[in-house]
Amino acid sequence: MKIKNTRNVFLTADIASEYDTYYRTGTGKTVDNIEKEIVSAHLKELPKTNWLELGCGTGHWTKFFRESGSQVTAVDNSEAMLKIARSKNMGNVQFINADANRLSFPDGHFSGIVSITMLEFVDDLEKVLNEIDRVLKPGGTLVLGCLNALSESGKNKNSDPVFQYARFFTPNEITEMLARFGNPRLSAGVYFSPDFEILDGTEKQSTAEPAFIAASVQKQI
Repeated sequence: MKIKNTRNVFLTADIASEYDTYYRTGTGKTVDNIEKEIVSAHLKELPKTNWLELGCGTGHWTKFFRESGSQVTAVDNSEAMLKIARSKNMGNVQFINADANRLSFPDGHFSGIVSITMLEFVDDLEKVLNEIDRVLKPGGTLVLGCLNALSESGKNKNSDPVFQYARFFTPNEITEMLARFGNPRLSAGVYFSPDFEILDGTEKQSTAEPAFIAASVQKQI
């Protein structure tokens, strides 16, 4: 699937330096906690292994995956983002500047692959999925974090300087996208009201669509 009119805004130093600042805000901390709780539920039953993280950015999620006990090889095609990630001194994490649609790893090299909100920004989704399929060994697990097109964030993305270049996914699109690997499991959170109030855990949660969807799938043997 070719996605046109996207642009890698993360190549610029300005965007890279501002990326982590969101997670230091009150809303950002709350969103981060919710997202990590959701992703943790997908990881907790999986063995500690050598994970490939695609689209690692400034290493915000890399640190989380590393602290879970797994070895991490982290890939991004923005040197500006990787410079910040490397400065965080995460031990033996290997950071590599590479494009997700042209990976240098051999076939079936990784038992697990994780990618948080990267697929929204790729130019050729099918090519990236083919590479994921190639380097993920049979029986291995793919874990994704995706942005929901049906959410308030999805409805308003064109007014955002970063998200306007992204393609968000509906839950059905995520399920269809991962069907090539096996039977995916989805869970979700970060329920925004039209005023972007966080509704998670409140009576109003059911009135909104979640902004964040986590999905995991075991590649068929």
